[in-house]
Amino acid sequence: MDTRAIMDLAVKLARQSRMPEDSEIYVPSSSVHRVLFGIDADIGMILAAKSLGYDLVIAHHPLGGKASLGILKVFEKHGTNLARAGVPRPAAAKAVRAMQAEHAPRVHATNYDHVPSLARLLGMPLMSIHNPCDEIGRKVMDETLRGSVRSSTSVKGALATLNRLPEFAKAETDIVLRMGKPSNSMGRWVVLHRAGTNGGYPIASCAFRNGIDTVVYIHVDPAHVRRLQDEFGDRGVKNLIVTGHVASDSIGINPLVRALRERGLEVTCVSGIVEP
Repeated sequence: MDTRAIMDLAVKLARQSRMPEDSEIYVPSSSVHRVLFGIDADIGMILAAKSLGYDLVIAHHPLGGKASLGILKVFEKHGTNLARAGVPRPAAAKAVRAMQAEHAPRVHATNYDHVPSLARLLGMPLMSIHNPCDEIGRKVMDETLRGSVRSSTSVKGALATLNRLPEFAKAETDIVLRMGKPSNSMGRWVVLHRAGTNGGYPIASCAFRNGIDTVVYIHVDPAHVRRLQDEFGDRGVKNLIVTGHVASDSIGINPLVRALRERGLEVTCVSGIVEP
């Protein structure tokens, strides 16, 4: 396989029509046989891959380039997720704009060519596959919950359902409830994943104000949790479930790893990937 075929495979598995803005082939290869795949990658991992004879490094998270600069566009998928859950589109769009405004200065300041430039210098093929894997993971979590969780199901029951997924069962971290009570009912719920990064306060608060009772994130900043608790915690009926970053990313990565292995590639998973 070549790097373009690998990206196309990821996009196909995610049932997407094109490569999202937060994914990129930094250094292409026309012939890939051995892959070193990690949630994150850095220069050390690239050097290790080269010295160990790998043909390609795949990172889940963007490593720079257009993928890092284009992530603000991917945030718009949070608006799609909210709208599908019944949130009015104008409210969802406003929340996305607030999130984009918060992240834009950091994105603008990113040294977007640091890692890619060194990979080019070393002649080491490199790519990142972010949103396709996140979309695969979101669908797995969403379908797992929909298979047995109703509005009357307790939060505790929903957590037990998610923990049946092997990545969560094997992870060193637990699924945690950052706001709400285990005895609360799930009510109307939504898995807010696959949109660049967690939606933080802007996206979760929009959901809570518009009839969503339970938000499922894979990670969230502590300062945003405090804002949500200050605004909604006293009501006692809104729930914020946080599944864990590494395990949740692994749920979306593993189907791609399996597909690559089925096509004859040797894939070594490092940097946090929890294999079943």
